[in-house]
Amino acid sequence: MSTRDLWNRYARYFNAEECVVFPPDQPELDFYTQIRKEYTGACLEIGAGSGRLAGSLRGRSITVALEPSDSMLAGWTIIDCELAARIQGTGERMPFRSGSFPIVCFPYNGLQCVPEEEIRIGIIKEAFRVTAPGGVFFLEVSPVFARRDSELLTERYCANMPDGTRLILKEKVERRRNPDSIKYHMFYTTIEKGRETTEEITLNLAVTSRDQIINLLKEAGFCDIIEWGNYDRSSYDDELSPRLLVLAVKEM
Repeated sequence: MSTRDLWNRYARYFNAEECVVFPPDQPELDFYTQIRKEYTGACLEIGAGSGRLAGSLRGRSITVALEPSDSMLAGWTIIDCELAARIQGTGERMPFRSGSFPIVCFPYNGLQCVPEEEIRIGIIKEAFRVTAPGGVFFLEVSPVFARRDSELLTERYCANMPDGTRLILKEKVERRRNPDSIKYHMFYTTIEKGRETTEEITLNLAVTSRDQIINLLKEAGFCDIIEWGNYDRSSYDDELSPRLLVLAVKEM
């Protein structure tokens, strides 16, 4: 199954979690709002999903949202559609001229959703190509995945949806065969008028270290790399930080 097909299936559950099951991650939204204020010019968001960051990334200059999934693009609200220009496409083959964007970002562990190493390398190279000279690239990953062990099937939540249905997630984590990836087997059960339907979605996420990410950025040509360990811009700590946020510059 292609990545696009997977996310077309996963979109309705992902969006339900982001919009209903879990509260908005305000520190994340504030982080990208502040970034957009500090760095001006046209902005590109890679893997924009259904517009979760559209409000935070809006600015005086255009924001372009690149997303491969049809279902994700169909999930944009009318308001969010007014905040960004949506384009369907993949990060490893971006339909933009070289040096088009002073600001490029790939948030929310998007790179780790690409299990193939050669494609991840291609995305970083493309990000460098479309970043304008003197521009910046923001990338977010979670090296803590490397410490996640296998877990038995566990119920994560049972939530009531606005349409009256109930959504239940049971999840099993697999970390046995390939040390460079981790599989999340997610079983989504929808209950509507007493009738239950279950769909399995499996995410194969890449496990990446801080050193691997920094080396990828340097090999692509980025320089002046700044590392943060959370949305509050605290210093990155390999043992304590919940995520790795990097700012990388493309020289003039």
